[in-house]
Amino acid sequence: MTQQNLAELSIGASDHSASDADFLALTAEVRCRGFSGRTTFTMARRDIVLFVGDAADLTTNARDSALFLGGWEKADQPLRLEIARAGLSGRFVARVRIAASGPRSDQWNRVETDFITSAPELDAFLDALRGLAASSQSPAKLVGDADDIA
Repeated sequence: MTQQNLAELSIGASDHSASDADFLALTAEVRCRGFSGRTTFTMARRDIVLFVGDAADLTTNARDSALFLGGWEKADQPLRLEIARAGLSGRFVARVRIAASGPRSDQWNRVETDFITSAPELDAFLDALRGLAASSQSPAKLVGDADDIA
């Protein structure tokens, strides 16, 4: 994979962290195909743990997809991450949408992209997300190939 077709999603603790025992202030950033987007949101630790469990089931074919929604309401989703099995290839497709409010309160700027990632990359991402839910300050990074076809 060359630097040109590298895709990366990073989720980490927010710099303005207002986290407590139940909730985390997070930041998410995606870079893919020359585009990038960044947003911040708050998420319950239990929801991160549930997503990690769902996504881990992808590798055993017990589940077809896993959905990670950052934000409180359907209309206010700063991060939408869907990971699904990419056919029978043993790899996974990550579909990412990042949204951040614009200069007006009713304006949203969005970046949507998808990329293919491997099982080892997905496992590393899920391990890092587990760490985030347990108070780690290290970001979780999902790396893949923007030009790959499953």
